Amino acid sequence: MVKVHRNLLLLIASIAMAATVNGAAAQGVGGGLRIGTPGVGIELESLVTDRFGVRALVNGGSVSYDYDESGIRYDGKFRFGTGFLLADWHPYAGSFRLSGGLAYNNQRFAGTARPGSAININGTFYSPAEVGSLEGRVNFSRASPYVGVGWGLAPRAGSRLYFSADLGVMYQRPSATLTGSCGAALPAGACSRLQSDIRAEEVDFREAADDLRFYPVISVGFGLRF
Repeated sequence: MVKVHRNLLLLIASIAMAATVNGAAAQGVGGGLRIGTPGVGIELESLVTDRFGVRALVNGGSVSYDYDESGIRYDGKFRFGTGFLLADWHPYAGSFRLSGGLAYNNQRFAGTARPGSAININGTFYSPAEVGSLEGRVNFSRASPYVGVGWGLAPRAGSRLYFSADLGVMYQRPSATLTGSCGAALPAGACSRLQSDIRAEEVDFREAADDLRFYPVISVGFGLRF
């Protein structure tokens, strides 16, 4: 993972250097700040011609996220972490663009079950004292393709300040796990049944995580032409 992350940073740095060195020859070079469903991030964009450009984006952040699955309430946190390398086609030689590319995806979710008077695990009710812990985690495939449309830096020089927006989808393969431990109030003989119920409940947890395969990417921001 460290190697992939390092390679992504090197690619972004290469684009930045190329944009700086060839800025006079390019149709436009700009960068700015973004906010949206991938989190908060920065963007660097270079228009190679009046119809073709390349972009690099890095996003991060986190948000508290409460999640219900099979009657179990999880208090958790969704952490953003993506780096995009995109190719943009401007069919009308303006700010409108069609985009495609690849993302380094380090988004993830981790949540802990919040027990009430009783917690239903695979159809069996356990008291809070009988369940020591119950945690769900979701990670995603590191390489995630992206397609979308948007608006950004226009080939023709104008105001230095420009509006930027993207509307698209990123395909990510989720990997979900559900783990738990037995509480002090649970008899030793019943602990194995709890673990069996947790493994069965994990199947539903994984199926719910599959709903996140197509992740919507909606972001807006502003940039400056260099």
